[in-house]
Amino acid sequence: MTMVDVISVTKTFSTPKGKVVAVDNLSFKVKRGQVFGILGPNGAGKTTTLRMMATIYRPDSGRILIDGIDVVENPNEARKRMAYMTQEPDLSPTLSVRDYITYYFRFRGLSKREARERCSYALKTFNLEEHANKKPFQLSTGLKRRVQLACVLSSDAPLVFLDEPTAGVDPKSKRDAWELIGEMVREKDMTIILSSHDLYEVEYLADEVLIINYGKAVAQGRPSELKRRFGKTLRIVTKNPILDFEKLRDTLTSIEMVENVRAITKNSFEVKLNSLDAPINDVLQATMSLGLEIVDAFTATLTFEDVYLSIVDVGGEINGKR
Repeated sequence: MTMVDVISVTKTFSTPKGKVVAVDNLSFKVKRGQVFGILGPNGAGKTTTLRMMATIYRPDSGRILIDGIDVVENPNEARKRMAYMTQEPDLSPTLSVRDYITYYFRFRGLSKREARERCSYALKTFNLEEHANKKPFQLSTGLKRRVQLACVLSSDAPLVFLDEPTAGVDPKSKRDAWELIGEMVREKDMTIILSSHDLYEVEYLADEVLIINYGKAVAQGRPSELKRRFGKTLRIVTKNPILDFEKLRDTLTSIEMVENVRAITKNSFEVKLNSLDAPINDVLQATMSLGLEIVDAFTATLTFEDVYLSIVDVGGEINGKR
């Protein structure tokens, strides 16, 4: 069942130099109970997209449905179904951790007793009991992030937005946060939309990933599917030197699923294949047809980071089409 449906959404901002298109005719769906990652370079439109879904920004055109509710026509009902963790820790400097979490739940409509009980649950679940009486200036960045996570993931909101949830956090605290997010998703069957620059974080947590660039969707799928779709590299070593690399590159790039050819040394080169199903034998035969004797050939599956950079660099594809 669909929790979020973004339909042909566009958002522009006015600047002294004219209008800037932050999100350009963007469409995607998020299934209920899914961790959905949104990736993209700086300025790609990730945060703008999150803020439109969270009713902070109003789209210029298109529709956004949260659990079937239009965020423009009925924003208050949509907000009842969501919780939002911002990029920067926004803890009140005058409140202790306990008071901040309690007020957070009061703000969400819980009674005083319910808010105190929920706060006690959040402090215990997120290992914050020993820090309950501390003020924000006494907390590390990792602990501030954990307080934010304790609020949004203990809120019982069926939809949670996490915008750079572990930015500036040390590796151990980051891994602890990932484990907590995973546990809460499994226990509560909540839907999480995660925006992050940490590619390993998204690969670790997300069931499905959307990559956007210049406000447009350029690829979408499970991390494993994206790695399969965008392929691997083939390294070839030849006995005789490659005298005409341009001819070699033109010959190999004419083969379906060969994306690029890069010289390594005078006797070796690398072929970028855009699918794990690419016909390697065709590449080898084409190489030998040019009079090059192959002494070694081996493949390497791309990492998720390689796949992401490849997609962003070339503009990517969605649904298998350029």
